[in-house]
Amino acid sequence: MRPKLKGLPVSGAVAGTLLLLASACGWMQRPRSAAGFNLLLVTLDTVRADHVGAYGYRDGETPNLDRLAAEGVRFAEASSPVPLTLPSHASILSGLLPPEHGLRNNGLGRFPDAAPTLATQLTAAGYRTGAFIGAFVLDHRYGLGRGFESYDDDIPRDTVAGLDARRPGRVVVDRALAWLDQDKSKPFFAWVHLYDAHAPYAPPEPLATRFATRPYDGGIAELDVQVGRLLAELDRRGLAARTVVAVVGDHGEELGEHGELTHGLLVYEPSLRVPLVLRAPGALPSGWVVETPVSLVDIAPTLAGLLERPLAEPGPHRGVGRDLSQPLRRRRQPGAADLYAESFYGTSFGWCPVTCLRRGDLKYIAAPRPELYDLRADPNERDNLVSSRGREARELVAGLAGMSGLKGTGSSSQDTLDADARAKLLSLGYLAGASLGTPSDGRARKDPKDAVVLFRAFEDAHAAFVGGRTDEARRRFETLVADDPENPVFIGQLAELCRRTGDPARAVALYRRAIAVAPTDRDARYNLAVTLQEAGRPEEAFEALTAAIKLDPSRPEAHNALGIALALRGDLEQARSELSRAVELDPHDARALNNLGNVLRDLKRPDEAEPAYRRAVALAPTYPDPLNGIGTLEVQRGHSAAALQYFERALALAPALQEARLNLAIARELSGDRTGAIAGYRDFLARTVGDSEYDGQRQAARRLLARLEDLTPETRNRS
Repeated sequence: MRPKLKGLPVSGAVAGTLLLLASACGWMQRPRSAAGFNLLLVTLDTVRADHVGAYGYRDGETPNLDRLAAEGVRFAEASSPVPLTLPSHASILSGLLPPEHGLRNNGLGRFPDAAPTLATQLTAAGYRTGAFIGAFVLDHRYGLGRGFESYDDDIPRDTVAGLDARRPGRVVVDRALAWLDQDKSKPFFAWVHLYDAHAPYAPPEPLATRFATRPYDGGIAELDVQVGRLLAELDRRGLAARTVVAVVGDHGEELGEHGELTHGLLVYEPSLRVPLVLRAPGALPSGWVVETPVSLVDIAPTLAGLLERPLAEPGPHRGVGRDLSQPLRRRRQPGAADLYAESFYGTSFGWCPVTCLRRGDLKYIAAPRPELYDLRADPNERDNLVSSRGREARELVAGLAGMSGLKGTGSSSQDTLDADARAKLLSLGYLAGASLGTPSDGRARKDPKDAVVLFRAFEDAHAAFVGGRTDEARRRFETLVADDPENPVFIGQLAELCRRTGDPARAVALYRRAIAVAPTDRDARYNLAVTLQEAGRPEEAFEALTAAIKLDPSRPEAHNALGIALALRGDLEQARSELSRAVELDPHDARALNNLGNVLRDLKRPDEAEPAYRRAVALAPTYPDPLNGIGTLEVQRGHSAAALQYFERALALAPALQEARLNLAIARELSGDRTGAIAGYRDFLARTVGDSEYDGQRQAARRLLARLEDLTPETRNRS
């Protein structure tokens, strides 16, 4: 209680003593406003709180996160509303729960156009805003870039299934620091997304060696290094005193607890409890711990409140996220609130979704077999109290009904996922199709905790798939399909493996089966079309592609595939239209840009073809095809010597690109290098023996070689 000094004279010395005492006790502290501060938000993908030093972990290396916690406010019980990257980040940036913003799964849906976010709010307030993304799962197509002036999601797009669609945190931080240098006239909001702790765990050296037996901790240590770089730059540039820093995990990782190796399926604490630290020098206390459980939906309103830029109301529905800035400034524990979480990941497999509600230390999980845990007495969630504490369970059920029934503002999780996106998500450890209803035979859908054995087997099969062990992966998926015959993910993955291992007939049959199980999974329809094309059934494939685009005209991959099919038919103008649409829908797709360049070149429009090729090269420097295209343009323009470098670069990247090999020989001949041309034609002919794909080009190469060497007919026949 503050002392009352009514009417008593106080000497200067006594007054000074009282002021010192008041300051020591916190009576006179008045935190200054953070209005006009910069904002740095760092999201740590897949980091659970109990693997960070500031949260009591002693086996890792997180000195920078620990320093930040000592200098700011650490939240002891911060909980993600969903253990999946895309929907969790949507909640972090907006203060909306998944039922409100509509993103319930990775790779599906788009953040609503009308809902306010930190980016829209701060851009409107005159901030520079930039986002720097570590993995394709947060690609701009899912809508989180709205409001950012710069959204750097430059993940390579010329990928195939199995290639990791992510980039190292050091590259992400390099991009962010370069952006900070561009304009210093306005306050900034920078969001940096770091993915290095996500499976498959592969920390760089020397961390890989130091954490050889604990690679997950090694990944977190690498995240900490990158956080340290950001903090050091704020210090070096004199920005630390005027920058609010927020570092938060988007979700955790099970690491085998409750049977799940990674995350996404279940809603136990290892997947939900994450680190959260806020630092605002002078505006927030340092070294203080918030013990009250909070949700990640509280982050956006709280940061906006600290900056005195409160979030606007999200349309007709009020966000659940709370502005905690006032109690934090006054070093007071926030009031308690119910914390909602969900996972709809299981619905992609034909299993039941799960939702949960935490009220204080009690946590209720709604599933076919419900669960109730006292997290204080049972932090590992082993003792299900749903039978013995029925009244409390019913109260939480009522609260959960209100949360999970929130009316959404965003697109449905049943939106489709294009094949290119599916390949990238697969490389990141995720595979999801449309959410499914009750199985066709009327059986109840599996409780995810009962399906976790299947899910773990899926993770093993997926690891073999990503690792290129296709025979092992196929065996594992055959077993999974036998064990869960109406699981569209298992069926679709087995179909893909059959397609890759030279069994297109089985792949076609499996894709048809997947469509029968999941009629809303439009990606299965697209994959069926591609497989039919590869199986030599072009008319069926063309019809399937046309039908897929009618069902969903927003799929860039489908427009790209149809453009290729039209070009093969000789309908170049319509092919140009489809490929242009693919590029419009996904401007970062190097393959679609290359295909567009090819068609424009064939249409005798080289001045339009060249920019398409060069954009493809800029987006994907290791992609050889557009280099071959630029070289071909140079030859057609009469610049054969200039073309040589492009063919040589293409072959250095892809020695099996035989078209570039033949083109290089032609360019050598046209530029006067007869000896080099002869060697090139011979090399091309030797490398394509027995390959029917090159029959026409082999005939042309023989004629060109014969003219140069003046060969006899008998010699030509032996070439």
